[in-house]
Amino acid sequence: MTAVHNGKHSAAESKRLIYSIIIVAITMFMEIVGGIISNSLALLSDAGHMLTDLFALVLSWAAHKFSAKKSDLQRSYGYHRLQIISAFVNGLTLFLIAIVIMFESVKRFIYPVNVEWKIMMTVATLGLISNIIVFFILHSKCENNINIKSAVLHVIGDILGSIAAILASIIIMFTGWQIIDPILSVFVSVIILNSGYKILKNSCHILLEGTPDGICTEKIKDRITLELPEVIDVHHIHAWSLSDNYLIITMHAKVTQSAKHTDVLYEIKKILLNQFAIAHSTVEIEHDECVDHKILKH
Repeated sequence: MTAVHNGKHSAAESKRLIYSIIIVAITMFMEIVGGIISNSLALLSDAGHMLTDLFALVLSWAAHKFSAKKSDLQRSYGYHRLQIISAFVNGLTLFLIAIVIMFESVKRFIYPVNVEWKIMMTVATLGLISNIIVFFILHSKCENNINIKSAVLHVIGDILGSIAAILASIIIMFTGWQIIDPILSVFVSVIILNSGYKILKNSCHILLEGTPDGICTEKIKDRITLELPEVIDVHHIHAWSLSDNYLIITMHAKVTQSAKHTDVLYEIKKILLNQFAIAHSTVEIEHDECVDHKILKH
């Protein structure tokens, strides 16, 4: 039942990504044409951001499809890490976008140009509507996939870019202050940098096999020894994740000699699954003969 549910969920996510790719491609082309005609840096920077969005979405879709492949002899854990690599690359592209926008903004401060605010406002408004549609297609309150999250952050950057372009066109319309175009572009690039940093930080943590968020090895140790009296100690605990929702743990459990290995192993795995949502666990059972002898003497 769970496999069927996961399969349907994966197929739904794949469709969401495909729909988003189509909408972003159309909007990007529209903003490139509109940016060139209107001389708007805000529109062109947003179009440039959408180009990397298109790349990010295609990469996310490909990673999502490949991650569903079954494990083989060469990759015993399967292809789950592809989604993390995709998120890492997307984070890097967000940084690149922000740097390019800042560079172009500085050029506009030095060599200002006249912006056609009517064209700019029209195209930016259409872009904003498209980006909001893509956001709602991709976003979900239950979304915990870092690969999809990285794509969503790209889209949020686009929404901010469209809003900046609309604000710039309104200010130019009422005041004629052309410099607002690169000023708002810099503001958007700072927000994009922050989003890129968060994605890079999370994806690097997973790639370095850091302990997953919400998992405390000391709590796991305390819970197992508290609920299972035959377990004397738990050590050599290593927890990591293949992706942000695929947790793995290995540990050594020291038990009394009279303890039944199979029963203890079953109970430990049950605790790990039910209380810590860790489905993939490897537990090595060890004896403590000294403790058993003390128990027998008493």
